[in-house]
Amino acid sequence: AAMGGFRFASLNVRGFHSRKNQNQLHRLLEEKEIDFLAVQETKLENEEEVDRALPLFLRKYEVCVSHAAGLSGGCFLFIKKSVQLSELALTVDLQGRFVMCDFRVQECKWRVICVYAPNDVNSRVQFFNHLRSYLVCDRLVVLLGDFNCVCDLNDRTPTRPHLDRSEQLLLEVVEEGGLLDVANFQTGTKLIQFTHFQRASHARLDRLYCSIELIQLLNAYTVEPVLFTDHCMVAITIGQKRRKHKRINWKLWKLNSQLLKDEFFVSETRKLLRQAGQNGENIFARWETFKQDAKQLAIERASTLNYYKHEKEKQLQRDLHLLYELECKNPGYGTKDIEYIKAQLDSLYQERYAGAVVRSRAEKFLLGEQPTKKALEDEKRHALSKEILEIEHRNRIVTDKEEIERVFLDHYRALLSCPAFADDTEGLAKLITLLPRLSEDCAETLEEPISVQEIVNAVDALPQGKTPGPDGIIAEFYKVHKNEICLVLHEVFQEAHKANALPPSFLRAHTVFIPKEMDNNQRRCVKGYRPITLCNVDYKIFAKVLANRMQSIICEVVGEHQTCGIRGRAIQSNIHVARSVLDCVSGRDDQVAMLQIDLEKAFDRVQHDVLFKILAHVGVGKIILQGVKMSYTNCYTSLALNNNVTESIPVHSSVRQGCPLSPLLFSLYLEPLCQSIIQSSNVRGYILHSVETKVLAYADDVAFFCTDKTSVSHALRLTHTFCKATGASVNLQKCRGFWHGTWASTPEVFEDIHWSCTPCNYLGVPLESHRNSTTYWSTVAADIDKRSKRWIHRDLSIFTRATICNVFLIAKLWYVLQVLHCARSNIQKFHRVFAVFIWTSTWEPMRRENLFRSVADGGVGLPHLFVRQLVSRFLFLRDQEVPFIREVIQNQLASFIPTFVVSTVEYHPPRLVGYLKKVVDAFKFLAVRFSQEYLATVSRKKLTRDLVDILFPTPIYRVLYKNHPGHDVLCRVKKMGIPPRIKTFFFKLHCSTLPTKVWLQEKGIFVPWTVNCLLCKEPETVEHIFINCWDAIFFWDVLQRTLRKSLDITPHSIRFLPVTPGDTVPYDLIMLLSLYSMWKSRMDVRNDVQTPKSVHCYFIQMVAQVTSVYEGHDTKPDWVPLFNKLLQMKEL
Repeated sequence: AAMGGFRFASLNVRGFHSRKNQNQLHRLLEEKEIDFLAVQETKLENEEEVDRALPLFLRKYEVCVSHAAGLSGGCFLFIKKSVQLSELALTVDLQGRFVMCDFRVQECKWRVICVYAPNDVNSRVQFFNHLRSYLVCDRLVVLLGDFNCVCDLNDRTPTRPHLDRSEQLLLEVVEEGGLLDVANFQTGTKLIQFTHFQRASHARLDRLYCSIELIQLLNAYTVEPVLFTDHCMVAITIGQKRRKHKRINWKLWKLNSQLLKDEFFVSETRKLLRQAGQNGENIFARWETFKQDAKQLAIERASTLNYYKHEKEKQLQRDLHLLYELECKNPGYGTKDIEYIKAQLDSLYQERYAGAVVRSRAEKFLLGEQPTKKALEDEKRHALSKEILEIEHRNRIVTDKEEIERVFLDHYRALLSCPAFADDTEGLAKLITLLPRLSEDCAETLEEPISVQEIVNAVDALPQGKTPGPDGIIAEFYKVHKNEICLVLHEVFQEAHKANALPPSFLRAHTVFIPKEMDNNQRRCVKGYRPITLCNVDYKIFAKVLANRMQSIICEVVGEHQTCGIRGRAIQSNIHVARSVLDCVSGRDDQVAMLQIDLEKAFDRVQHDVLFKILAHVGVGKIILQGVKMSYTNCYTSLALNNNVTESIPVHSSVRQGCPLSPLLFSLYLEPLCQSIIQSSNVRGYILHSVETKVLAYADDVAFFCTDKTSVSHALRLTHTFCKATGASVNLQKCRGFWHGTWASTPEVFEDIHWSCTPCNYLGVPLESHRNSTTYWSTVAADIDKRSKRWIHRDLSIFTRATICNVFLIAKLWYVLQVLHCARSNIQKFHRVFAVFIWTSTWEPMRRENLFRSVADGGVGLPHLFVRQLVSRFLFLRDQEVPFIREVIQNQLASFIPTFVVSTVEYHPPRLVGYLKKVVDAFKFLAVRFSQEYLATVSRKKLTRDLVDILFPTPIYRVLYKNHPGHDVLCRVKKMGIPPRIKTFFFKLHCSTLPTKVWLQEKGIFVPWTVNCLLCKEPETVEHIFINCWDAIFFWDVLQRTLRKSLDITPHSIRFLPVTPGDTVPYDLIMLLSLYSMWKSRMDVRNDVQTPKSVHCYFIQMVAQVTSVYEGHDTKPDWVPLFNKLLQMKEL
């Protein structure tokens, strides 16, 4: 009574590698409010596998681990962190079968033991004898787990005449320890008798025992079926445990995108929009009322739908429970129905977890395969930013959530509400005069009133899946109601310009925090979090309209040195310039100093008055200037921390990180500094003939190039002048510089800044490798391999693995490959890592080049890095517009490719090294394969595609059937709503890498006994398995009779699944499920599975799963009833 009650549970998970299983278990822990969970048969044998499996649980649970021995065993004991334990002691074995935890709760000493008993009798006898010594103690004991035997003859079907030696021993052991089976003391509840179901053989293997002193405290014993294992979860409450009710913070409410598929909600919101568009009261009031009414409607409708949705889930759970009860009475008769109900439940849970995909920004390629997959680093950051558990403040660690909130609030109130005002008005005026002014023609076009079409364009450009602002209305809502909502917003914007003020909700925002680094020490500091502003979508539309107008003129007022957020400019240009400067210095025995300036809290310290003066001077016109002033006058933000929203903070400085206008406004704000450096005669930049480079900027990453120390000093004085005039601040401790070339002296500290003689990283690229990158690339392959292994155990199809390579493994690699040279040998190493990851094997079953072909052409769409390099380097040469790089090309490359680069410069470098050498090689490589006319106009995409076609021949498995239909088969299979393993299976079948016995022997792999089919005594080829074997013949016959359609079963059709135009039934899908079922049944026999399944059994299981997926669609396909008919297909 004093302890308040604990919930104990046990579950055999039959493998814990799958992320899907991990999420299902996490859901069970949350829903059932489990305090102690014993998990058996995890099959996780090392620390790396355990580390991948547990992050989801570690926020709320401590986990005691016993590693598996090989592929068997493995136990976890989950202990909820909220349980107030003391004197904790842990004991585990080395076979993955025993975890014991001793602890104290108040005055009671406890011992919780998780066991996973061996399968054979002799081993169990030894195990239970070992267990005996731990049960006789002066503690309250809870023993739970999978005992792999029964102690009552009625707990098994079919029954046996007597108990074996291990079962009799277990009875003696628990009796000596004073333990009782908790199931024997729970009456009056309708329970599932058995806990393990395997075809027609069931048993109560999973049990809980507790000390006799606890019997009076037992209640709520349950046996719960679980989707991903053939074991049930058994649970008991000791003491009285109250259920917790989840508290909803309505300030953080956001519209559920699924509501936009609900016809009633969409029609009702359209009515509200029509009301908002009617003449009457002030449009601001009508708009604000509309948003409140839409929110109220969304909450009410979501509650109604949620009730029915959960009612459906509860009904399925009740049906599943009832089926298991019937299965206990009539073993083997309800297997198909149980599989069908499980498939429907699984479909429901997949939909529920779709939000996890949206957070990872990977929905476009993971949805439909694994609903809970996340981009690992992004999701880790997301989880860490969701709850900040501790922060360092005034030399002490703060853990109280309210105090953490106050620390953040005080910091950002000081930063945003009380900024360091610019105190040099005269200096600011001089700086602003350095900026160019727009021509009258440009200014005149900017003065046009905002049109409806501009608003439509802004709505179309809204990214989906983004977190909304305080009103909770998402971008998808605006897209669904685009036609009506744009007219209302047009009226809102017109009124705003008349009244010189925006609606109140436009000026409200939330600020969320994302860790800058994963380092724990950094996350204990307020400055270790990057503030991101969440604006309301209606404000974003307004800002996007202004941003689109500014994009049309920004290049006239912001020089080419700034590349952030400006259409047509890219970050790679900055890196190319910086690398080219170093290359020129190295080749000409020259000198240059590169200094990277760190502007402290650059975005947050932007003074609004300074920004307004710059805009007025440039002459952006009344529409933009007034719009920006309205956006940054009387605006407020609230901090969203630990599921709470703080009081509002008035914002007197900063540009919002997350607003479409921010990059352009910040570029304008920084331009006076850049122009003061560029126009200063006292700052000597690096000069190549007539082109001088002094400044490069990407947002607040500013770099200066100087050729003498006096220039460095003067550039820093100009920077301090800019800061004094604008309120910005330089952090000299974080500024970094390096001396490059023939400097007479290279001080380590100059102008209070640390310097080196080795080029440092610039925008994430190691400039020290600009000439020789061997050392850098030597470590990259190992790093990519390590990152790929984080995904290795996930249930992904071969197509999705290729996409993961593209998005998560290649993206960062390609960023550097675009600007630094890389040897072909290293490229081959990267390709090897990708191939191993895609095949999930160190052995590649076919030519690697086939993987680089598109899915439509028989590959998986893996990008070939060498081909991409060729294209990138050629376009760098052909489409170059940066003046300094054009000068470098004309000076350095004219003598090497005179047919393409014409120059009057007589300088001829003795040899080329580094990136420029690779550019020349790429041009020569392409010039002998394509005409000059082709290369002059070809696009990046077409050139890449044509190179792949030229370099990699069509695979034999496609050539053999070149004139047959169905060559889009891989595209169709990739889009099918089927399990990932089936897609991978078909790709192997299609490309002739399916490991049949004959294929294995041809590859030199030992095949025991014979290569013949065990049933037919004929060689086991693909054609035999799926066409000529008696298993296939009988199955195809029954299937065609059930469908009442003749299917074309040929070597071509099983590989290309041809479809007839006009077919309304997906016969290709049915054939694929049939082929996979045949293969699975054959693998059961080959792998000596204890209870192999027939082709028919697997087919019914697959059809049930696919049917449940498509039945959950908003528009149910017309052919779903046919699939329901297939569920009743008879077995021959």
